[in-house]
Amino acid sequence: MDWIKVILVIIKDLLSLSEVCETETLEQYAKYWKSKRAELKYLKDWHFVQDCKHVGRTNYRAYTTPKYFCSDWLNEWLDFRDCAEDEERTDYRFVYIGPEGSFTPLHTDVFGSFSWSANIVGIKKWTFLPPGEELKVQTSPGNFVFDINSEEAESLQEKNGEVKRVEILQKSGDLIFVPSGWFHQVTNVVDTISINHNWFNAANVSMILNNIRAQLTRVEKEISDCKDDPNWNRLCQDLLRQHHGMNCIDLMDLLILIIRRRMNNENRDDGDGPSELASHRMEDLSTAVKMLEELSSLFSAKDLKEEKKQCDQWISAVNPIC
Repeated sequence: MDWIKVILVIIKDLLSLSEVCETETLEQYAKYWKSKRAELKYLKDWHFVQDCKHVGRTNYRAYTTPKYFCSDWLNEWLDFRDCAEDEERTDYRFVYIGPEGSFTPLHTDVFGSFSWSANIVGIKKWTFLPPGEELKVQTSPGNFVFDINSEEAESLQEKNGEVKRVEILQKSGDLIFVPSGWFHQVTNVVDTISINHNWFNAANVSMILNNIRAQLTRVEKEISDCKDDPNWNRLCQDLLRQHHGMNCIDLMDLLILIIRRRMNNENRDDGDGPSELASHRMEDLSTAVKMLEELSSLFSAKDLKEEKKQCDQWISAVNPIC
């Protein structure tokens, strides 16, 4: 435990809600948890599953994913994709440990993914904004208030109209599903430990692609003065990955992996994937092909010939099946 590094969000000023991020060992955080806690330290995004594997407990499973959320293309790709020798695997499966009063500010989930959150112990207060309501508390294009309950949020609502919201108290043993694109804010009402996954699949991958396209447009605009560079389109993809966490080429690689595994009748077979997922095979294949067709058109427009060729090869391979 003394080597496991965790990311902490520390609230330094409760009035201004100023935060800093620090990294310390899990052992150090355990000492803090047992102390009088002079400050709020929220342990976020602990890659619990990956850390279990790192200590040699590959087959250890503290929990299994609920069957309703097992069709998880994102973590399936991250688990089974080819990695470089010096590249560490990652995932979007986290444990959160938060003291009373700690919170996550208003946001939508990474890539526009779904998420689910299961409370092991404690109580969380969730505030959800139906899609479009976040515009009432937008501070500038693409930016929103930090805290939906702040004076700034109240002032914006006086001008733009009151935000419609859904508030839920999540207790121990409760599980929350977060739809793609819904802004939300979460407060730990008491000391709380939860498991949280981000994921997407055939149901929302089109939204993932749309978000990547939107972010690509922003990147292209930011470096439009470099457009004479013959490698400009690849530079845009590199910057997109750094800024957004996933670019068009990554999504293509994910879709090809899903196609390859479904053609081999492979679903998640590591304890997360119940046999019912076999019924998703044809839907997964047909949806992945549709997304590859859109990416093929995009790569053609961006003169990314090798990527377009890969898309077209897999489209041709799957079409006879679908």
